Amino acid sequence: MGEGPNQSGGSRKWIMRAVEDSLRRLDTDYLDLYQVHRPSTTMDVEETLGALTDLVRQGTVRYIGSSSYSGSQIVEAQVASRDRNLARFVTEQPPYSILVRGIEADVLPTTQRYGRGTLTYSPLAGGWLSGRWRKNAAPTPTSAARPSARFDMSSVANQQKLEVVDALAQVAEEAGMTLIELAIAFVINRPGVTSAIIGPRTMEQLDSQLRAAGVTLSATSWTASTSSWPRASR
Repeated sequence: MGEGPNQSGGSRKWIMRAVEDSLRRLDTDYLDLYQVHRPSTTMDVEETLGALTDLVRQGTVRYIGSSSYSGSQIVEAQVASRDRNLARFVTEQPPYSILVRGIEADVLPTTQRYGRGTLTYSPLAGGWLSGRWRKNAAPTPTSAARPSARFDMSSVANQQKLEVVDALAQVAEEAGMTLIELAIAFVINRPGVTSAIIGPRTMEQLDSQLRAAGVTLSATSWTASTSSWPRASR
């Protein structure tokens, strides 16, 4: 479980209320994992960890984690936990995909250094790697969860994404798999990644995504150039 972005989302009052709401909604006595999402610039990490430590000691929350923290924020939290004898974040939940790889530069090396689990989300890059949007294909309607402006194929940025998606789809086809399988396998085979959070809405989508668990990438170099990617095997 976790709480979403809010200016006071890291305050003691907000955390306590959010946990109480979750316990009541889930009809349970404790939460296995509580993750603090998207810290605001005014968040006091010691106040946040202090509140979470009390919940852990009470047995209301078993483990705590962060989500969408920067590398420096992860370090700050680790230092505060050590110096103040507070509960330690054991997980970080960042976005990660072939298209969104920013965590490779800072966040992922930091979580590895501190022995934290990295529970990545959005391995299909918000739908871009689902195979639904392709170059020269007919426009596909978007759902309410995906604003149409985000998938305006007339924009230069989205045209560039389509070029990359088409190249990746070709790599996947040559390797004998779907683009979805390649995208998810890329994430879960990445050193330092503990798991990938997927969000299928139908059984068909679930089946298409679970097949990636049987794909093993033999990559030794994780470059963005598709021409240098190795073959994949199941």
